[in-house]
Amino acid sequence: MPASSDAYESFLVLYAGSQSRLQAFIRALVPDQAQADDVFQATSLSLWRSFPTFRRDGDFTAWAVGVARHQVLMHWRRVRRDRHVFNEALLADLADTAVELLDTLDVRQRALEACMETLTARQRDLVRRFYGERQAAAAIAAAWNRTVHAVYKSLKVLRHSLHECVERRLSLFGETSA
Repeated sequence: MPASSDAYESFLVLYAGSQSRLQAFIRALVPDQAQADDVFQATSLSLWRSFPTFRRDGDFTAWAVGVARHQVLMHWRRVRRDRHVFNEALLADLADTAVELLDTLDVRQRALEACMETLTARQRDLVRRFYGERQAAAAIAAAWNRTVHAVYKSLKVLRHSLHECVERRLSLFGETSA
């Protein structure tokens, strides 16, 4: 286990940069939120404990996803008795596919963030309230003195606009749509 404050700081910097990708990877393979949280916690602990074995010239995210993959497979072994659990070969294939999709999702996320910057403050506020804070359209409508229909119509226009913006950005940089 890392003991020095330098090792602790190095771990935290690398871990913070990979945390959202790890959570997305685990969530893609463990649909139950509570179980996914447990697997994420086990992965985080395993990463910390095995950090001294990480080669500093290596790709931390790739290493961390490998550890997460192992934790997901261990989770599925534990719940194997459930008749709704896939066999291990299929889970391994799903894990490999999820790793490949992480890069695509990261590129799409950056494109979406850039597109969000092009919105007006009010449009960003609407997206934040509805999707980030999960406020009901009725609550937003009441706060803005608008109809619920107007809120939904604005969301529809924003979704369409953001989708087109993301696709444009991806095509400009030669990325493929997911």
